[in-house]
Amino acid sequence: MKFIYYIKYWYFIGRNWSFPLAFFSIYHEIKGENKYGLDTIELDRLRTISIIGDNIHHSSIYQACNYYILEKGFEFLENFKGNNNLVDFGCGKGRALAVAAHYGFANITGIDFAKALCVAAEKNIQKTNLLFPSSSYNIICEDVVNYKIEPDQNVFFFFNPFDEVIMLAVVKNILSSLRANPRKAFIMYANPVHKEIFLSAGFEEEYYLKKLEYLELTILSKDPAQNN
Repeated sequence: MKFIYYIKYWYFIGRNWSFPLAFFSIYHEIKGENKYGLDTIELDRLRTISIIGDNIHHSSIYQACNYYILEKGFEFLENFKGNNNLVDFGCGKGRALAVAAHYGFANITGIDFAKALCVAAEKNIQKTNLLFPSSSYNIICEDVVNYKIEPDQNVFFFFNPFDEVIMLAVVKNILSSLRANPRKAFIMYANPVHKEIFLSAGFEEEYYLKKLEYLELTILSKDPAQNN
């Protein structure tokens, strides 16, 4: 069954972007799914599953972030000690959460408004928990705009999960948390369509990666002194 998904995913990427990208993506999908023991590849347009809240028209389809991009981002963040509390806004089936555990994140939270995706994320995280039982995992099924950011959460991951309207609301929540509890925070943003929102909010780009034209990753940060 998974082989069929690989073929469909390869065709989807090749038709919509490019076939060199499709071959690159499928190689890393197969490698990553086997390496991390996950089941996260299937696409979902979110139209036939139960959703929390009224913001489905602001969302994008479910598509997990490329393993290559995730690993490059977490490798960069390894250079900064103390960045061990991750929040994934639009966590889908939990791919980024599982990979984060392999890179030493101790407190890992995923938020998604699709109940079926949250259930799938829980199943994937159960497998990861067997490998890293000392890490804390939390899957929250709710609209991201309602999520109250914890004072020690300092890495926020996005894979272009929603439009500018929701992103503005989430950034506002992040800034409020940073003002209330000053700390250095990182934004790990794949396919950064709305990067300018973070730059306008005072975040500075520390890392940028572009691969095969369409795969992009930026990591931005904001220091406590910038939180005013």
